[in-house]
Amino acid sequence: MSANGFLLEGPSYQDQFSEYEDEDVVRAIGLSLQESNGKDIYIDNLECHQNDEVEILAEKLEESTLSSADLSTSTEGSELKWWKLFKEFNPSVHTSKGTSWWRKSSKRCNTLLCDVCEEQISSEWLRCTYWGQTVRKKHISDGTPCCCACSRFKIGDIRYITLSDGRQLCPDCHYTAVMDPEDCKPLLDEVHRFFKGLNMKIRYYIPILLVDQEEIIRIHKKSILGSTIYEKFELEAVNYVSKSIQRGENVEVVKEVEQLPPGRKVRAVLLLYGFPKLAIGSTLAHELMHAWMRVQGYRGLSLNIAEGLSQVMAHKWLEWQSFTGHDYMKGTSEKAQFLRNLKEFMKDGIERRYSEAYGHGFREAKWAVERYGLRYTLKHIARKGKLPE
Repeated sequence: MSANGFLLEGPSYQDQFSEYEDEDVVRAIGLSLQESNGKDIYIDNLECHQNDEVEILAEKLEESTLSSADLSTSTEGSELKWWKLFKEFNPSVHTSKGTSWWRKSSKRCNTLLCDVCEEQISSEWLRCTYWGQTVRKKHISDGTPCCCACSRFKIGDIRYITLSDGRQLCPDCHYTAVMDPEDCKPLLDEVHRFFKGLNMKIRYYIPILLVDQEEIIRIHKKSILGSTIYEKFELEAVNYVSKSIQRGENVEVVKEVEQLPPGRKVRAVLLLYGFPKLAIGSTLAHELMHAWMRVQGYRGLSLNIAEGLSQVMAHKWLEWQSFTGHDYMKGTSEKAQFLRNLKEFMKDGIERRYSEAYGHGFREAKWAVERYGLRYTLKHIARKGKLPE
């Protein structure tokens, strides 16, 4: 599973306008803005000709996403709350699932201001259509903090938290971040309840260990959000996070060594610490689906089926959060609203992925589960090794 939760890949980008049509659109937007007399106007569907470097930078932004204090910014003098950027609260904001989080342009645009530095945008820029943030390309590499969970750039004097491995969290995501085993235990109980509700109770003991990015890279040679360690994986011990200590805007961790039991079908599940409960919970649901299938004897499955079904479980867990009624997601406070919006952001991320296993595999598995039900789909896979058609 990718370190961004489920967003290793972003959607494909195609030009929607010709060069002259692009210029007409930009000109029309400029007139519109002048006529608005200072009112906030958000432009979500303009996609101009691209520059390869800008596209690579935008994809890096998407890869840093996953998945929290009040967060607001000032746009031309008027305060703008993040959660009000969503379509359900502001119908003028387009958040169609056909658009990407980050769009990019290399055309000069005299009508936009960068949300980070508040300077006029005159060269390459990126537009996050989901959160409503527009930034200049230079902020990708100039050290401007970017939240590893929601990908929003730091604006103004908002305090971002720096984790022990260098990742940074916005205050909204930090609000429910899983920082040590004490935070993880109630979440693990919750995910087990979710599986039990689907008649898939996990009776097999599986160590759940929080680790930092350095340990994940040491084990897997790349940064991912979670992984399931099977019996044949050559790993004797894991340096896990036993405690986190926040000092100002920085987080330090205490590590201990966990010896992994040999000869077990599933030896451990590793989770990258520091992400919000929603991100860690969906990752845990994904990894426990891998573990459940291994314990139940599912072997030789294609990557599309194994990852597709696990993505379905991650998606179902996020949907389950909509009606379980947890206090931290109830009410009308900005924190509760942000968490509901973050949940939709993460669900959308699972739905949009275009990779073969995590994207196409998910959509095929989801179609089968919706048509035949989860229980029948699993029985069919157990018998024939493929999804029902």
